[in-house]
Amino acid sequence: MSSPAACSEATVARHRAGVPAFLATWWPADALGRPFWTFFAAAFFFDFGVGLYFFLFNLFLLNLHFDERAMGLVTGALTLGNVVGTLPISIVARRVGLQKALLICFIVAPLLGIARTSILWMPAQIGLAFLMGSALSAWPVCFAPAVARLTTERNRVFAFSIAFATGIGTGILAGVFGGRLPGMLRPVHAIDSLAFGIRLTLIGAALIAMLGILPISRLKLGRHEEIQSDHAPASSPFLMRFLAAFAVWNVVTGAFIPFAPVYFQKRMGLSLQQVGEMFSASQLAQFASALAAPLIYRRAGSLRGIIWLQVMTAVAVFALGGSHGVSGAIACYVLYTAVQFSAGPGLYSMLMSRLPEAARNNASALQNVTGALAQAAAAALTGMLVVRYGYKLIFAGDGVTALFAALLVFLLLARNEDPKSFAAAD
Repeated sequence: MSSPAACSEATVARHRAGVPAFLATWWPADALGRPFWTFFAAAFFFDFGVGLYFFLFNLFLLNLHFDERAMGLVTGALTLGNVVGTLPISIVARRVGLQKALLICFIVAPLLGIARTSILWMPAQIGLAFLMGSALSAWPVCFAPAVARLTTERNRVFAFSIAFATGIGTGILAGVFGGRLPGMLRPVHAIDSLAFGIRLTLIGAALIAMLGILPISRLKLGRHEEIQSDHAPASSPFLMRFLAAFAVWNVVTGAFIPFAPVYFQKRMGLSLQQVGEMFSASQLAQFASALAAPLIYRRAGSLRGIIWLQVMTAVAVFALGGSHGVSGAIACYVLYTAVQFSAGPGLYSMLMSRLPEAARNNASALQNVTGALAQAAAAALTGMLVVRYGYKLIFAGDGVTALFAALLVFLLLARNEDPKSFAAAD
């Protein structure tokens, strides 16, 4: 932890840099350099394109008369492919570098996304989803090590918050464009006109994701021999405890969120445009909460901040399940998504801060496998349970699981906890 004198010097440095006084405890003393902002540009295009694609894809299937069971199987296949692709991608990242692994992701995943809009045979949908998930695995595997490589200990948490806020903020644009473009692009007299409009928007979303190729191609994410050295074992006791808690938390994040647009359109009677506006509102709340994350963790400490946000997630999902009016349900959903995603910067920063650089690639791969397996199981099970029992059971189970995740964080990750261990250094 920094000394009071160091804190004072850092605060003065921020003021000299023109940072307002009320942001002085949030903005890091070390400025983020051009390489980080180049990565930021790539992340913007990729997150926007992928976010728009996934916002609309289940609605695309719904308009083609697929039910929630089919959507759950397709979503589960995608996340299962993400798991299977993680090990090969982590090997590729070590051998050829993070940059080339990311380029593979930015080229192959959008092309598979375009194919999914044309080949509608159910076994083909499952197979293409699996392959797309495998290609997309490069993003979570390489994301945290890339951010860590482009930052310092003093500005890393701030950088993670900016990166998370960018991903969430592009979701706002995804909701706005996703709610309006399909209607603007559909032909007037076609029988499946809305599905056709959604198909064109999905193809456009895939092309937007590919725009990230240009900034990624300009990055230098470390020398080849540095990446080759990332063979240190990542099976520390802390990592094993972290992955157990992280798996349960990913059951929470993977259960209801993929079905939220379908729930509000099919069960709550919202139009596609209204669903898009609700989705944008939830993304705006997540954007604000991600930017506020450094303040939360600085005030509460890492452990208490994560636990508090997980408990708030449970409260919000219980309230969502008990809502009868549309306005109340939307308000609860916005709160639910905001507090749920606020835990992300804390969890990722905790993992990267407690491991040496040589172990980060392996740890990031294990983290991705764990989260993807949990989300695949949650999505597939949710789709089956919704068809048979409805959404009330899903809300109750999601809330209980969020409370259990908070308990695991307390029991497994509190050992040797420094409450300021990954707050941005002053």
